[in-house]
Amino acid sequence: MRIAHVCLAAFYIDGYGYQENILPRVHRKMGHDVEIIASTETYIDHARLGYVAPSSYESDDGIPVHRLPYALWVPKKIRPKIRAYRGLRARLDAFQPDLIFLHDTQFWDILVIRSYAMKHGIPVHADSHTDFVNSARGFVSRHLLHGLLYRGLVQFADPAIRRYFPTLPARADFMHEMYGLPREKMELLPFGFDDTSVDQQTRPDVRQQTRNALGIGEDDIVLVTGGKLDLRKNIHRLIDRFGHQRRANRLPNVHLLVFGKPNPDVEAELSRIELDGNVHFLGWTDPKQLYKYFWASDAAVFPGTHSVVWEEAIGHGLATVFHRWKGMEHLDLGGNALFIDDADDATLDNVLLDLIRNDAKLLRSLAHSASEKGCKKFSFSEIANKAIRF
Repeated sequence: MRIAHVCLAAFYIDGYGYQENILPRVHRKMGHDVEIIASTETYIDHARLGYVAPSSYESDDGIPVHRLPYALWVPKKIRPKIRAYRGLRARLDAFQPDLIFLHDTQFWDILVIRSYAMKHGIPVHADSHTDFVNSARGFVSRHLLHGLLYRGLVQFADPAIRRYFPTLPARADFMHEMYGLPREKMELLPFGFDDTSVDQQTRPDVRQQTRNALGIGEDDIVLVTGGKLDLRKNIHRLIDRFGHQRRANRLPNVHLLVFGKPNPDVEAELSRIELDGNVHFLGWTDPKQLYKYFWASDAAVFPGTHSVVWEEAIGHGLATVFHRWKGMEHLDLGGNALFIDDADDATLDNVLLDLIRNDAKLLRSLAHSASEKGCKKFSFSEIANKAIRF
């Protein structure tokens, strides 16, 4: 099958671990012919959004990528919001897909997708990464962009879209409430881990090698956290409380791994924190190598807003701690995770001590539940199959 992955509603970042990176990779491994049609928006230096020149090239996975320029008829200032492009119809005509998979729907040229799909009688599937936490937070965004422009576009395109795939339950709520889309056309398509790129038989060796490289003992307890390090992730607060508990000698032989590049606001907060020597800053980490740090760890702690690595941590069988958000119920598989309602000092202190000191069986129990249930639910071989089933 020929699958066109269309990433025109937002950024496309080469080499990252988002669904728009992993789904095409897994679909190609499944034997499908895959192309990516993307915007020029990306991350610059793994830290800030920016733009690259329009171009065509192959990704690290050997998949053709075509970055399209914005249409010139749209005033330059609002092009990143309208998201009309030059060359989309020509790319579709050249590739002749059997299925079009949209990574979100908020772009003008969804009208081109509708026209092409209905003319050729091919299915369109669309996922969603948009919710009330990351979008529609101000008046203009909520009422003009999402409530008027994007709602009108996706409702017009709806007859051509056979299936919607919200990536979180909260995103199904957003699609229904903000765009008026029918829930019966929706199915959860969660994030996960790329089980096609790792050999589980090597896990004990990888765990030991990674710990040795970091100077961590075999019997030490390792916590891991990270992602896109902005203030809303509250990881700087976790680092601070971890250090307090270490200095109080309540967390002996415990280490905290932190992956990701902090933005300037987080860097400023970290400069005011007394950093403990058992906090290991890993910097930006190649998503394909991230599994090594999960395998070296015993638990993952995420005290802020959602990141794609939450489901990945469960998929790798880790005990987990998450900030509780409405519409994140899919993370609770029954005994695999703890949930906190805030990132206050007392809350973080208590959860760290509960994991490490207060209940000797808790860590093992959480990890056992994640291993039993999470590895299958959040594996990308399962997710990729669901995404193209019709």
